[in-house]
Amino acid sequence: MKHCDYCAQFIASSGGVLDVGSGKGKFLCEMAKRGFKVHGVEVNPDYIEEAKSQAVKEGVAIQVINTQAESLPFPNDYFNFVNCAEVTEHVEYPVRVCEEIYRVLKPGGYGYISFHNRFGFYDYHYHLHFINWLPRSVAEFILFFLNKQKTDSIVGKQRLVTMHYFTYGQIKKILENSGFLVVDIREEKISKTYKYAAFLFLLIYYFFRSFYFNTFHILVKKSDWL
Repeated sequence: MKHCDYCAQFIASSGGVLDVGSGKGKFLCEMAKRGFKVHGVEVNPDYIEEAKSQAVKEGVAIQVINTQAESLPFPNDYFNFVNCAEVTEHVEYPVRVCEEIYRVLKPGGYGYISFHNRFGFYDYHYHLHFINWLPRSVAEFILFFLNKQKTDSIVGKQRLVTMHYFTYGQIKKILENSGFLVVDIREEKISKTYKYAAFLFLLIYYFFRSFYFNTFHILVKKSDWL
């Protein structure tokens, strides 16, 4: 299932969708095609212009604002769904981003948030295996030796030592402290796919989750009984 299709199942017809870190607008355009009212926030002005151009080509309406994810310019309880993919590692304050997503979601609304695993087997930012199994000081030396170091910029954290990586326990605590109900999407899919045999597959997944998968994919919900 495509990411946009997975997200769409949690949104009522014509619902409001926010994409935090909307990039070049691919997710925004796909959700607009499905009839949702879409907004994006993005810190890279060039990406915003590309997103708007893409929307014109595809004949859809999108709104994109140049702002930080830690300070979303929307009222409380505004969106039915918030998407935040490949963003939390690059921002200044990931906890604040989670709190802002919670604030702008309507009660009963859902969201998708990804987090990078501090001990993931393969790092997609640097395209290296094992680098996240090492102390950051050692990893930085290796990146320097391989001439792979990046620099932080106005569009966010890019250096391995400054980006935000988490264990699963850490992100679960952050999200629950923000007020969310939390679901590990992989865990949910295993339970639905294998049903009576899910217990065995979940044990295997729990064993590998901490030190193998590069990214945690999290479904969050804002309680509708608040």
